[in-house]
Amino acid sequence: MPVSNKPSLDLNTFNYVFKLDNTFLTKDKKATYLNSDVTSGATSLSVQSISGLSSTAQILMLGEIGDEKSEFAYLSHATAPSGTTVYLYTALTYAHPQDTKVYAVDYDQFALSRSTGISSQKGTLTTETIQIDKLRSIYRDTTNSTGFGFLEFKDSIANTFSRASDAVPYVGFADNTVFMVKKRALDGMGEEVDEIITNDFLNQKLWEARREYHNARGKRPFRRKLNIDIGNVSTGINRILAPTDIEAPYTSENLYGVRIGTQDNMSYMDKKEYDAEYEGVAHTQLVTAYTVADQDLYCDDVRDLDDSGSVQLENDTISYSAKGVSGGTLRISTDGSYAHAVDTDVWQGVSMGLPSKFTLFDVSGSAFIYFNRPIETAYVDQNIYADYYRKIVEYNSEADELDEPDYDMFTPYLEYHIKKKKAGGSLPITDDSFVRWINLKDTALKAEYTGTNIRISPNVDNLPI
Repeated sequence: MPVSNKPSLDLNTFNYVFKLDNTFLTKDKKATYLNSDVTSGATSLSVQSISGLSSTAQILMLGEIGDEKSEFAYLSHATAPSGTTVYLYTALTYAHPQDTKVYAVDYDQFALSRSTGISSQKGTLTTETIQIDKLRSIYRDTTNSTGFGFLEFKDSIANTFSRASDAVPYVGFADNTVFMVKKRALDGMGEEVDEIITNDFLNQKLWEARREYHNARGKRPFRRKLNIDIGNVSTGINRILAPTDIEAPYTSENLYGVRIGTQDNMSYMDKKEYDAEYEGVAHTQLVTAYTVADQDLYCDDVRDLDDSGSVQLENDTISYSAKGVSGGTLRISTDGSYAHAVDTDVWQGVSMGLPSKFTLFDVSGSAFIYFNRPIETAYVDQNIYADYYRKIVEYNSEADELDEPDYDMFTPYLEYHIKKKKAGGSLPITDDSFVRWINLKDTALKAEYTGTNIRISPNVDNLPI
């Protein structure tokens, strides 16, 4: 979803014309009201409350966004507000009647920057006063026709800026971008972004439609990820972090395959089988790096280890004569062959080898893929591959491209909710836009299986001889 602390783009923004949504300025801002009429040229205001207006370097806005005579005013640098009086360091341009709303706002200007690429260095083209007598501030770049534009709000007093807007391509957005999906819905309805149909509302409904499609029965083929390198083997590891974008990481249902290097896929095992594989095996990790000739091994927990014996770290065996439970120490009696880093796995009673089974479960908020045995040295540095189903891709930019192949299905969904919002929140599902959404969604779901070959292989192992 778009980040709130940055300008929101108007949905007509492209082809060198930049439109900035001004309604962000007063959203959730501190406000009061005029106690009495003020004339043009006034340098002080009587307001109902000066709470939140104590700064002497603060921007005020009189009136509402879109009102013809709304204007910015600036608190005096020399005299702080007192009682119910606010002092200004520039005179008002317009007269304002009693009960006019007075906002304390963060910005009074906007800056337009341009770069040749989304990640390239930006250069400022212009700084303009926000056109608060309109819902949108407009600037046309008559010089450039390529590259990307970025808009920022600016505080002209403190010379500070908001976060930059999403990148705006001079040549327009691609058809499958968040921007264009919303724009087609608005254009089809003859509507524009306003106080009722906001960008946030459209984004919420677009994500709502995407979730409905994603969560429909079955799996979306385009969200299957195959042969993904999720890490590399280190001697003695028995787990690896699951991919961060796997769907429902608390279950194994979306993890289709796990393998090491060129080996076969491992088989799935449940948690009970995993526990059986590690029966009689103790495990801990180093909390301090080990150097040959150290007196002790420092581990995070030694309670499950024998009182004396030996432990295996990677391909190295270290003997100890005693353990200190409270300090997590093992008193070394026979040194190891080489040094070991922090977090190295420490095993006792284990047999390392090539894992043949895996499971997946969540530990303290992190999902790990676990193997039925720690991996031996013969496979060190080899890749660990996974095939899995990824969760719905989140976006934070108008220029982000939707990954759904049939992205046009979302247009009637947005149209329906635009009409519903305009109608006060009630609209039957027999509305033509909603019916088109259902039909297009169903067609997209059915197309996922069109042309799929079904192979049936007989089980010949049990045929009579």
